[in-house]
Amino acid sequence: MKRTIFTVIKKNILTQGNKIKADRLALENRLEDAQILYAKICKVDPTDAEVWVKLAETQRRLGQYSDAESSGRHAVRLLPNKAQPHHVLAASLHCQGKLDEAITGYRKAIQLQPSYPPSHYLLGNALMELGRLHEAESSLLYALKLRPNFSAALNDLGAVLLQIGRVDQAAVILKQALALNPQSSEVLANLGCLLEIDERVEEALEFYRRALRAQPDSLNVLAKQAELLEKIGRLEEANELLERGLASNSKHPALNLIAARLERRMGNHTGAVIRLEDVVSQPMTYAMSGEIHLLLGWLYDRIGQTDKVMSHLNEGKLKTASTADPDGAGRVRFLEKIAQTRSWINDQRLININTNELSLVDSPIFLIGFPRSGTTLLEQILDSHPDLQTMEEKPAAAAMEQAFLAMTSGVPNAVADLTQQQVDMLRNTYYHEMQRHVERRLDTLLVDKLPLNIVRVPLLWRVFPEARFILVVRHPCDVVLSCLMQSFGNNDAMANFVSLESAAELYVRVMEAWLDYERCLPLHYHVIHYEDLVTNFEIESTSLLDFLDVGWHEALLDYAQHAQQRTIIQTPSYHQVTQPIYEHAKYRWMRYEKDLAPVIDALQPFINHFGYAR
Repeated sequence: MKRTIFTVIKKNILTQGNKIKADRLALENRLEDAQILYAKICKVDPTDAEVWVKLAETQRRLGQYSDAESSGRHAVRLLPNKAQPHHVLAASLHCQGKLDEAITGYRKAIQLQPSYPPSHYLLGNALMELGRLHEAESSLLYALKLRPNFSAALNDLGAVLLQIGRVDQAAVILKQALALNPQSSEVLANLGCLLEIDERVEEALEFYRRALRAQPDSLNVLAKQAELLEKIGRLEEANELLERGLASNSKHPALNLIAARLERRMGNHTGAVIRLEDVVSQPMTYAMSGEIHLLLGWLYDRIGQTDKVMSHLNEGKLKTASTADPDGAGRVRFLEKIAQTRSWINDQRLININTNELSLVDSPIFLIGFPRSGTTLLEQILDSHPDLQTMEEKPAAAAMEQAFLAMTSGVPNAVADLTQQQVDMLRNTYYHEMQRHVERRLDTLLVDKLPLNIVRVPLLWRVFPEARFILVVRHPCDVVLSCLMQSFGNNDAMANFVSLESAAELYVRVMEAWLDYERCLPLHYHVIHYEDLVTNFEIESTSLLDFLDVGWHEALLDYAQHAQQRTIIQTPSYHQVTQPIYEHAKYRWMRYEKDLAPVIDALQPFINHFGYAR
């Protein structure tokens, strides 16, 4: 009996000594040695839940995720009412891409221990990977409430805010994160993204380089840098980075996506398809999966395999929809905005506004239409004219609209009731915001290109009654199909492009509004058809330039070369408008007439109105 007691005591002393040694090894980052000791202790005493937790965490840090999951499940069986086993199990599932199970685990850990910041942080991280950005924001904010200087949570919150489009808030958060951890590769990379959004390209590239110096093996940062280089046309540099990254991990989703975009640039559409099909089933974020499916849909269309197009487009939109507008609230808000704007033209006093004192010289030219109608192509063409200067999709009109709504609450008679003093204030607001984004060239007319400024036409006309509008139109079926093929930013308007039906509904609402404006307001506008522009370039361009009173210039013939000299083009057409005029997208919809059948009837009035009826 005494010998048995002595043996147990000796065994416990040895086990405790091994625990202390294993903990020290883990702290010193000698993870393989720590794992061996933790596993030995678990074999000696399979009921020690604390050591199973530590073994699972060590295995996770070593990248042995399946083993970590097994150890984590053992710990949960031993201590089902303690938070830490659930947390380490969730973390191992998270690393394997089992995000739904991981989220369940994190939430169980939080239920058992609400004050543990890492569970809230990792829950937010998993939600972000699934594209559930608003839920992710809430979890990350709670983690920061518990631990205000949690730099990793600050970084992820900044990344979430960037994706949501709250750029100014993201800048504040990311600068806080950088102050806490100046050498964080993730923070530096997200600040690079921030600068990229602001079109400060060289500064963005420098931040990506700093991020890689901080973590040379970060393939995600390498992908971000290569993505920007591809977008601005520095293709050899992008290719060098991609080759370096893919040599390390040939299945990396982001690197392969960018490599496929590069192959698209080079006309190797089949090669891009093979590349993406090889990685599309790899674990990745919802957003990344959505981007790959959308590009596959576009590529299959280009190589003529139309039977494979719609399944990829629908899958891509399903994935991106969960990120852009998970509850559909943004989509509803934009449709309500259209209805509100249409209400502003019901006052007959609008047509009696005196415009005699206003000048054409300082008035913008508004280039409008529906997204994917050819506005980016036309903007690049116009910008090549020495007497014109374009502004690409900047929020000058949006800032003016916000000032107007703050001034009037946007009630139905608000536009007609504006005083001259208020109009002057709104013009100044527009110009102030415009000057933040462009350095005006002397003796040029400003062309403000933002397609969905078409919704704001009543206010734009009221503040700039002398303004000229260029309306770009394209076959409605091609427009809606093209909207399905593209990935857009996260905002209320783009939230409508999640299916053929929702894209068609937005088209109908926007164009119904335009027809109202056209009928009720004395607009000075010119309509140009995308199909005519790509078929009869000089004739259509000359007609438009005459409308603008600038006349034809030979520089327009080199618009593609001019576009290549632009720092960055921020629209989905960036890779197309630097090419010479092409016609392969003209009447593309005819190949998908059966798929478009559910929306044809809704689009038919506009097919007729814009002269596309067969």
